[in-house]
Amino acid sequence: MCFKIGFITPKFTYFILFSLTLIFASCQASFGEKYSRGNLEIFYTAEMEPYVIPLANYFEDNSLIQEQPHSIQLSSSSMGSPEPGFILKMVVTSPGTKIPENEMVNISALESELKSVIFKGEPFKIKVCNENFVPL
Repeated sequence: MCFKIGFITPKFTYFILFSLTLIFASCQASFGEKYSRGNLEIFYTAEMEPYVIPLANYFEDNSLIQEQPHSIQLSSSSMGSPEPGFILKMVVTSPGTKIPENEMVNISALESELKSVIFKGEPFKIKVCNENFVPL
């Protein structure tokens, strides 16, 4: 038996439950496990755990940890992906602006250095992202 109280109908009730479920699920979105070193947050997937501390050490040893909090995400590309290997997503602070050429050169140099030092020549790519780790 279904009771109608004003505007609350079974369809409206299902809509509310569905909406609350979506809101709850979106709030629970995870970027992976988190490791912090100073103002640096490294989010990573389970298989990347062996690389997290060496990566944090590299950032610290090379004075790459900024004065304000900043985040990176380390993962591997999925099998069958056109870009196999390791992926480091770096959040830019002003996603609406074009990244200056000199910064792109620095990112490219960092990519080469990390590929050699941390990932021992394995395929590796840095991707510039927004605060949700979506590539720009």
